[in-house]
Amino acid sequence: MDRYLLKETAPFMQFSSVKVTDEFNPLFDIEAIPKQTLEDYCQQLINRIFSISLKHIPAFILHHCKLVKKPLLWLNKLEKLIELNIELFSGARNQSRLYKFYTCIQSKREKLESEHLDENKIKPPKKYINAESEDRYFSFYEVQKEVDLMTSDREKILFLTKEKFAYNRAVIDLENKHLPFYPDECDKLITEIQTLARLQEEEKSTEDLEKSTVDFFQKTKTNLKVNQLVDVFIQLQREIFVDGRPAIDAENSEIVQLICKNFRDKDGNSISPQTVKTIMMPSKPEKRPKGANRLDIEGML
Repeated sequence: MDRYLLKETAPFMQFSSVKVTDEFNPLFDIEAIPKQTLEDYCQQLINRIFSISLKHIPAFILHHCKLVKKPLLWLNKLEKLIELNIELFSGARNQSRLYKFYTCIQSKREKLESEHLDENKIKPPKKYINAESEDRYFSFYEVQKEVDLMTSDREKILFLTKEKFAYNRAVIDLENKHLPFYPDECDKLITEIQTLARLQEEEKSTEDLEKSTVDFFQKTKTNLKVNQLVDVFIQLQREIFVDGRPAIDAENSEIVQLICKNFRDKDGNSISPQTVKTIMMPSKPEKRPKGANRLDIEGML
């Protein structure tokens, strides 16, 4: 290991070195010697960094984190030690080792930070806790609040699915019988999110279709008065029959939609659906054209 001589020490506050016993791990452990100096400890760490295989790096980091009181602080100092001695990692093989150490350190750091947040998290009142296991509690009350803070449906569904699986894997010690079954609540919320997303997508598709229809199918301008135009369809619907059936076999709502979507009035304006509905009402005969103003469709056929 002489070629991996320490260039600079990192300010470790606690050493992860241990006494040689039956449990001493010759692959990972650093021997605790009397009056061990920071320089000696850092050199031994460098020796281990270059002696272990790449596949053992995650286990090495985990092992030493368990030997100190403040693993997150120790981990940061390990990263600092590597950074201060980075010139030792020359060559393609050692570059791979450097990358592997950085990746594993970051992964372990994120896990430790997450665990630290969980430890400092204020536990909700028992009435909001669905169940408890040895490792954690399950509160759908808190889950709902976390989901509300998420921005994407994919993120929400992934989170809820993980929670459901975590519950199913856990050994439940206490279950609140006054609250619904935790995985069922997760499933219900997933279904709600998916249903709303589908409806929103359908609404968007409808809006896009309507915009497309406006763009590609221009309405026809009529020089008739609106009540004359509507009366033409009323005659075809109610007064003119072909083989005993109405010439136009349609509901009032369908005719309203047909007129408003396909015609503009003589001034080029859109025709109001409410206006068409009113003219078509049997109780509003005064709204329809009379005498010479009425087009006799049956006489034209």
